[in-house]
Amino acid sequence: MRRVIVMLILFISLIFPNHVRSQQASISLELSDLTNLDLGGLIMSRGLSNQPRIARIVILPENKEVYIELVAVWKEDASSSFRQISTFKSNSFLSRVVFNDDFEIIGGDGNWDKDLVSDLISKGKPTGILGFTVRLFDKNNLFLAQDYKEFFFLNPSPTISIISPLEGNAYDVGSVVAIWTPVQGATNYKILASIVPDGSSSAEAALKSANPLIDNREVGDVTSVDLRTILDRQWLGGQKVVFSVTAIIPGTGGGSSLPSVPVTFLLNKQGEVSGPIVSPELLKLVEVINGQVSQDFINRIMRGEVSIEGITDETDQNVDQNDLQRILINLLVNKESIISIKFTRKN
Repeated sequence: MRRVIVMLILFISLIFPNHVRSQQASISLELSDLTNLDLGGLIMSRGLSNQPRIARIVILPENKEVYIELVAVWKEDASSSFRQISTFKSNSFLSRVVFNDDFEIIGGDGNWDKDLVSDLISKGKPTGILGFTVRLFDKNNLFLAQDYKEFFFLNPSPTISIISPLEGNAYDVGSVVAIWTPVQGATNYKILASIVPDGSSSAEAALKSANPLIDNREVGDVTSVDLRTILDRQWLGGQKVVFSVTAIIPGTGGGSSLPSVPVTFLLNKQGEVSGPIVSPELLKLVEVINGQVSQDFINRIMRGEVSIEGITDETDQNVDQNDLQRILINLLVNKESIISIKFTRKN
C-alpha cells in the first residue's frame, strides 16, 4: 500500500508543474472589423502579416519563449459545417503583446486550401462565418492555451436584374437589345428565351418549353446583347416573348449559377409603334455605365425619361454624334480604360 501511495505522490508531483504552467499561461485574440477587407487576401496572409493592423494577440506571462499556431475556418451557412481554409505556425519569439503585422518580422510558415480560397475570391464578398483559433505553445512544444473568435460576413447574396427590355413593353422585330446588371465573380452569362403561347398564364412554364427561341446561349463576360443576333429560330411580329439571363460563377464543385427573374415583352407587328424609344447613343451609354451608377438612373433612361441635349469634352467644346458613337464603342471594347464616372446635377 505504501508503495502505491509513493508512486501516486510521484505521479502528481510530475504533472503538477505542467498543470500550473498551463493555468498561468494565457492568450487572447482581439480582431477589428474584417468585413471590408478582401477575404481571399486575408486568408492567404501569413499570420495576417500582409494586412493592416487588424489583430492584437495578448500573451501572458511575458518574456517566455513561445510560438503560436493560427487556424482559419469557414462556414458558408447554417446547413454546412466548418472547413479549414488556412494554418500558420510562427517562429519562436518572446511572449508579449503582438499585432498581426509583427509576424512579418517574427516569421513562420503557412498553407491554405487553394480550391476553397479560389471559390471565396470568385464570389467577391461571400456570406458566411470566418473563425480564427490561436494556440499558444512553449519552446518544448507543450500546448499552453488557446482563444477563438468568429466574424460574420453578412453581405447580401449577388443578384442579377434585367434592365432591358422592360416588362410588357413592345419592341421592333429587327433589334431587341438585352441589358442586365453585372454579377461580381461571373465569367459567363447564358440567355434563354421562348414564345409565350396565347392564353398562357405562366411565363416560367413557357420559358421551359422544348422549342426555345434562344436555347441557353452563352454570350461570355458581357452585360448586353442584341437578342436578334443569337436567335436559334426566327421570331415574328405580334409574338409575346419571355427571356431570362443566368450568371455563371466558377468555383469548387462546379461553381454556381444565378438566374434572373424572367421578363416578358412584345414584338411589334409591321407598322406598329414601339414603347419608350431610347436612342442608340443612350443604349450604348447604358452598356458603358451599367453597374457603376444607381439602378434608378439606368431605369429612367430605359423608360425614355432621359435624353441627350448636348455633348461637350473636358474643354467645353461640342462633340458631334459621330464622335460620340466612336467614343462609346471604344469604351465598350475597353471598359478597363474608364477611371471614374461622376454625375453633376444641372438645374
